Amino acid sequence: MHIEILSLTKYYKTKELSFKKFKALNNVSLSVEKGESFGLIGLNGAGKSTLIKLILGVIFPDQGEIRVMGNPPGEIAVKRNLSYLPENPSFYESLNAEEILNFIGRLRGFSGKNLKKSVREILDKVGLYEHRKKLLRKYSRGMLQRLGLAQAFIGRPELVILDEPLNGLDPLGRKMARDLIIEANREGSTIFFTSHILEDIEKICSRVGILHRGELLKIVEAQELKEKPLEDIFLGVIEQQ
Repeated sequence: MHIEILSLTKYYKTKELSFKKFKALNNVSLSVEKGESFGLIGLNGAGKSTLIKLILGVIFPDQGEIRVMGNPPGEIAVKRNLSYLPENPSFYESLNAEEILNFIGRLRGFSGKNLKKSVREILDKVGLYEHRKKLLRKYSRGMLQRLGLAQAFIGRPELVILDEPLNGLDPLGRKMARDLIIEANREGSTIFFTSHILEDIEKICSRVGILHRGELLKIVEAQELKEKPLEDIFLGVIEQQ
């Protein structure tokens, strides 16, 4: 398993000096197999971003256990093989896309001709090669989002975690992003993907978890995704609550 989550619960304080706590996640258990493309959907405030932060080791659970590639989150062995795209990626505006990707590529062990080839290929795939020398302060939001996808996938990481990766993209950008994610998954990368755009989840993911008010209500298996629209499944589950 690339991600194993068992009985995970996370509380947040409602106010800085208050003893009251808000339960952001309640007894969540799920697993993501190596090479799988897993989608997580839910309304705003469902707990999706909290779960991602726990998987990354940025915050810690109050109860339960997480294993990422067989290790506790945040360990060096995990960081070497994990890539992450936040919902709103930000970069140094005084750099260009080529400089950003050269830096990320070196961190992932690339150098010389292999690095140059990898940077060119990923820029081509996200439609930014012609803009590789342009300072990022001149990029649109959609271009920055595509650069975020490029940095997430350069070097073929084993596990890629994407938080709303298609936000801010036009139809062409969304198609490029979907194709990139699907290709990386076919080449062996495990994908953990959250989105509000159910159509994209359907096209990319083989299984989907439905998170609502901190609880994982359902795992939609591949066969059910083939038989019924994800929107109908999602609304049916939510309306029962």
